[in-house]
Amino acid sequence: MTSQSPKRPAYLLISDSLREKIARHELAPGQRLPTERELVQEFHVARMTVRHALDILEVEGLIDRRRGRSGGTYVRTVAPTLSLTSKEGIVTQLREQGHDTVVRVVSVNKEPVAKGAAAVLAVDESTFVWEIKRLFFVDDAPVALSRYTIPASMVPDLDQCDLHESIMEVLAGYNLKPAFKRENISAATARMEEQKLLQVSRSHPLLRFVRLLKDEAGRAIAYIEASLRSDIVNVEAIMGDEPAPEPSTGRGAGENT
Repeated sequence: MTSQSPKRPAYLLISDSLREKIARHELAPGQRLPTERELVQEFHVARMTVRHALDILEVEGLIDRRRGRSGGTYVRTVAPTLSLTSKEGIVTQLREQGHDTVVRVVSVNKEPVAKGAAAVLAVDESTFVWEIKRLFFVDDAPVALSRYTIPASMVPDLDQCDLHESIMEVLAGYNLKPAFKRENISAATARMEEQKLLQVSRSHPLLRFVRLLKDEAGRAIAYIEASLRSDIVNVEAIMGDEPAPEPSTGRGAGENT
């Protein structure tokens, strides 16, 4: 007696079908997918089943869900790539790749340093710091939320600066240039604030970066935590110069050396 394989869940069948259409370019990059209602009618399932299928494709980075007047579900275009080893910040890198990039300053506050940050910055817990939050948009989609903790004594009037541009350039104006960077990268799910600002669900995967910057004197000048939507932006690390290919000798493959 042969055993029958278990029936594949409907939401997986739907995600498989849409994935194959994307792979065959029946659904091209930037093209809008059928609405949830249309997919419900096409596959004869409940709307929750359709949403589950779309959740899978979103986590895989194949689709984008947009809100607002131009909202809907779209096939993702080629994702921009950020270099972890570049000296340039997020904004500069993305603009150089031709992407429309906007920075929104969420908040700027001068307050006593948090206990955890005090230990990292090696300062007393009574030390005042600037807490800055910035939200990055790429092609109208929110992709990253960054939080900067900077000792206020080093940059006493930081709140008077234009914080929409590179923070590194702002610090350079105070003769604070990073000579050392330590960075930790981990996978994470979205916190409540990140869910709201990055427009993602609680289970949405994020890449979380924690950086410590020090100047040539060994002083900690900034502690940065950034959360990145890995479904919209890729990251890479390049070390050293890429070797050039060896010149051809001009000999055929069958010639003797």
